[in-house]
Amino acid sequence: MKLYIRLELPFEWVRLNGGRVEAFGEVPSLSDYPLSDEDEIIGVVPGEWVTAHKTSLPAKTRKLFQAALPYALEDAVSEDVDQVHFVCPQWKANQEVLVYVMAKQKMHYWQGLANEHQLPLDSLIADHSLLPFHNAADCSIALVDDRSTGTQQLLANHKTDGGVCVDPEFVDVWLMGLPMSSTIAVNDETLTQQLIKDHPERDFRHWDFGNKLAHWLEHPIENSYDLFSDQYRPSVRHFSWSSFAVPATMLVAAVLLIFIYDSYRYFALHAEIKIIDQEQQRLISETFPDLGPVQPNKERFMMEQAIKRMGGGAELVNFPRMMSEASSVLRRNRVTLGNIVFRDSQLIIACELNDFSQVDKLTTQLNARPRIRAALQSSASDDGRIVASYTITEL
Repeated sequence: MKLYIRLELPFEWVRLNGGRVEAFGEVPSLSDYPLSDEDEIIGVVPGEWVTAHKTSLPAKTRKLFQAALPYALEDAVSEDVDQVHFVCPQWKANQEVLVYVMAKQKMHYWQGLANEHQLPLDSLIADHSLLPFHNAADCSIALVDDRSTGTQQLLANHKTDGGVCVDPEFVDVWLMGLPMSSTIAVNDETLTQQLIKDHPERDFRHWDFGNKLAHWLEHPIENSYDLFSDQYRPSVRHFSWSSFAVPATMLVAAVLLIFIYDSYRYFALHAEIKIIDQEQQRLISETFPDLGPVQPNKERFMMEQAIKRMGGGAELVNFPRMMSEASSVLRRNRVTLGNIVFRDSQLIIACELNDFSQVDKLTTQLNARPRIRAALQSSASDDGRIVASYTITEL
């Protein structure tokens, strides 16, 4: 739906649904407009601040055309071109086009009104561009009340020359710019008769299309235009759930990636733990061949039971403690274990060493531990490796 609202008195509003007037009214202030999130909001401004000019420039691109406009229309506007905003909504290369001109100061004023009253305007148009056209007419003239001055003014809209606000005292001057063949529809019967009397050579016809915004919008809009450019658009925006679509999509993607990564890490760690458990069970089974199948999470208890059956007792012979004492030395020397056997209260370990000098060094360090004693059983060279076996007992 489209909602047309006036930014200056009278504060009229009209809501169109499918090109048909659905509702309309008038409010006491800009803050009272019945805005809806579904509306495309069009701001309507007084046409007295907007003029239209025809021009044709040999520019191949819109950017070049826009840059040349101030110099081409310098003589046609009454203000300094640096203080004027130019808009050409239907530019075509090397063709005569309509350019709409208004003061930058006024554009900033309308922008401020929209921001102050939280009006998320999608476009901005002059009221004279909304005057409808009769099938038999080239131009429409509307006599309307000017609330700001308490007088009446004329709004005109031409199919090819655009819209303009005309002072009633200068109608004769304005008519001089229209082709004599133009058929002009007028919304006021008394004004129509007066124009016919003053200009009998002209074709004036009375057509009561009303003097309100709601009346004009009951007819098709033929040549409205948007006065906005980016620097004058209000900072107020429509609230729309679609504006959260991109952030929400990124958030969901991030959560999904984290979930996938955590799932991968979980299964990877689970696989690593499973391999460690299997290796632990293999070592226990080889060390205690009579122990039977090793039950998960009961390895320590089963080893203590096996030691008791071998006649040691956990209180006298503590295999885990012996292994712990020895492992600190083996780990410090970066020794690779080849085999571990526990038999008759003795821990027998086979180690792969770098050279024969490390054999005595390892014996000395093992015996330096307070709870164990180590004795070298044998040492030999095997394919460039030094293999040494030690018997470790608990003190």
